Amino acid sequence: KSKLRMMDRAADEIRRGNSVMIFPEGTRSPDGHLQPYTTGAFRLALDTGSPGLPIAITGTSRAIRKGGLTVHRNRLMTLEVLDPLPAGYCKGLDARDLAAQVHQRTARALNAHQDS
Repeated sequence: KSKLRMMDRAADEIRRGNSVMIFPEGTRSPDGHLQPYTTGAFRLALDTGSPGLPIAITGTSRAIRKGGLTVHRNRLMTLEVLDPLPAGYCKGLDARDLAAQVHQRTARALNAHQDS
């Protein structure tokens, strides 16, 4: 029920013209590897006709322990803003397809950072 309330509230905020940030993995990975995406964020984008701006973040598993609040010093974190998904990009896709496409883009970006 709380997820449904949160998604309803997010949809209301988007309709008011506000941006909403959602991490589609649902929880942080214990080892820093990208996990499968849940479809809620993508369903929200499709339902509201809103664009998406995927981001890829590396280094957080070393900087902040899962479940912790303290950021450890001298740990490099990188955030890369990926190409936006215009609202029209989503037409004809369902939430699973959209989640899979964004997951692939994010994984490529994360792999590129690991290789460098």
